[in-house]
Amino acid sequence: MSRTKHKGVLYLIIAFAVLAISFLLFFIIVDKNNKTIKEYNGVVNQDKGDFILNLEIPSDKKWVNDEGSENQTFGEQFDFYIKDNKKYDLEDWTLTINFNDEQFDLQKVDSYWNIDKATFKVNGLKGSKFTIRGEVGRTIETIKPKESNNFGFILVLKNLIKENNFQNFTYTLTGRIHRAAIDYPMFWLLFVLSFVYFAILIAYIIIRLKERNFEAFKENTYKIINQSMNTFASLIDTKDPYTRDHSARVSYYSVKIARKLGLDDETCRNIAYIALMHDCGKLLIDDAILTKPAHLTDAEYEIMKTHTTNGGKALKNFTAIKGIVDGAMYHHEKWDGSGYPKGLKGEEIPIVARIISVADSLDAMSSDRCYRDRLQLDIIKKELTSNSGTQFDPNIIKVVIEMIDKGEIDLTEDKIKDAD
Repeated sequence: MSRTKHKGVLYLIIAFAVLAISFLLFFIIVDKNNKTIKEYNGVVNQDKGDFILNLEIPSDKKWVNDEGSENQTFGEQFDFYIKDNKKYDLEDWTLTINFNDEQFDLQKVDSYWNIDKATFKVNGLKGSKFTIRGEVGRTIETIKPKESNNFGFILVLKNLIKENNFQNFTYTLTGRIHRAAIDYPMFWLLFVLSFVYFAILIAYIIIRLKERNFEAFKENTYKIINQSMNTFASLIDTKDPYTRDHSARVSYYSVKIARKLGLDDETCRNIAYIALMHDCGKLLIDDAILTKPAHLTDAEYEIMKTHTTNGGKALKNFTAIKGIVDGAMYHHEKWDGSGYPKGLKGEEIPIVARIISVADSLDAMSSDRCYRDRLQLDIIKKELTSNSGTQFDPNIIKVVIEMIDKGEIDLTEDKIKDAD
């Protein structure tokens, strides 16, 4: 018995490949995004944009140096705070603060905090630029959302800086946004699809295991049916020593013809069983009639014909194999309507009965009987052709003649075959 080929495995492999490639491309994109340097520009103390740079000069952190002298300067503490509105880490960052004001006359940097000296650079004095890098050291290495990303410095200036000057201060912030894979909606979409895939995979495995168990059970059932049918067929054939193995050969021919006609595997299997039982009604026919070497009388012939109706009655409750009654009841019906027991005509005769009718005649003509020897091949073909359209379905005869010519049906003396 051949197992049914399932496309499910192919679909699962394709789905897994698509899912794996999607994950790979997704992580490549995430990695690329995390390595891309991005630039953010803004104005100090303007609460908009992806990142905000706030500046405060505490009033109690201002003083005068050398007050009243020509060397008078002012000391001021600049407290900065970087707010991360993107909610993702900013790594390898560089912040340049632009004090775009001619009044900003820097004398010196007095001190600073949360800034590493190696990463702190001052460009010029008037309208100075302060560049700070987020590297290992006292500098904030990574700007994180919801954390205190603060730093500052104390400057000695020629002029006092007031808050209304802040609008002239701008900044440029560059760095790599580090966004974890789980922060992307696509990750969760792929995660859900993966969950669905593995759920389907598990369900498929369970179903296939159940199918295999069912297939094993069905195969065992077929074996029991086959052996039972062959046993019954042997009992039928023992009634007449001249027809030994007749039912098995008719079954063999019937399956060959059915397959050539393009019938499906299940139908062909059923035809094999139906053909084995087609003559079961002969069990009720007297041996003297079955084995009579001479021609039957009209009365005896009428008794012989009852084997079809007897077989139909015997099998009427056998519903496990579709068409089994048709095979026993109608295999002696003829294409032109002159057959028995009901005189069915043409396609009124079930296809299984039409096939068995030809197979039955094939074996009868190619076997030795109590009243004659087996016929020669050319005579068999002539008989089939001459009765095409009267006794037999012409389409079936056409197929059978073709099979005989091609050697696809064995009509030699040594032709006993297994009906399955």
